[in-house]
Amino acid sequence: MTADEDRIARLYEAFNARDFDRCFAMMVPDVSWPDELENGRLEGLGAVRAYFSNLTAPLRAHYEPISLFTPAAHQVEVLSRQTITSAVDGTVWSSTRARHCYTLRNGLVSRMESEQNYTEPTFAGVEQMLYRLVDAINARDVDAAVACYAPDARFHDMLEGGEISGAEAIETHHRHLFETVDVTLSLLDYRLESDDRVRASMLAETRGLNGGIWQDGPVVIWYRLYAGLITEQDVDDSGVCPP
Repeated sequence: MTADEDRIARLYEAFNARDFDRCFAMMVPDVSWPDELENGRLEGLGAVRAYFSNLTAPLRAHYEPISLFTPAAHQVEVLSRQTITSAVDGTVWSSTRARHCYTLRNGLVSRMESEQNYTEPTFAGVEQMLYRLVDAINARDVDAAVACYAPDARFHDMLEGGEISGAEAIETHHRHLFETVDVTLSLLDYRLESDDRVRASMLAETRGLNGGIWQDGPVVIWYRLYAGLITEQDVDDSGVCPP
């Protein structure tokens, strides 16, 4: 995660905690922000402050960032799950995906653009993460592989059985994996499912260290992400990729 991506991730944390003063401290005084109530734009920190106050009076908005990436210098795009609930009784009004595009100036947000009801099955940040993981595994790079996982990630150990949970166990798992087998992965395609999981179809060749083939064929791996890092994964190595 880049420094700007980390800043934006912390912006979501502050907003979800309703720590709006911390949010405003991450914006420039002349910030430009979308007015999604009136389908216009707000110019300046004062207008954004009033908007946040008015917006959150009848409702509560919560954002779970799925993926972040940097398309260009000082820009960050975020795919998130946006859940709107009643401020009175917690009734869910809507739950959709949103794509947010941020421009930063000197480390502060100067502009935000929002695309509501994002329904595309792909997102560049998700694709980048998948390729980082594939490259790390093919290079047998433990540190690079572990860097693709959240510190509290968990998944089933396909090699030894049982559950892998937490950063230390994930590192140990990958070291043992690379000492035991030689895995080569190729990403065929991926898509975002309606529940925000990522379904990745891959070709996997697994050989023992003596060169003998253990597995050679398609696998489907399901990932759940938070802020661009894997929190859960599930492997279907039945050899049949769903359409």
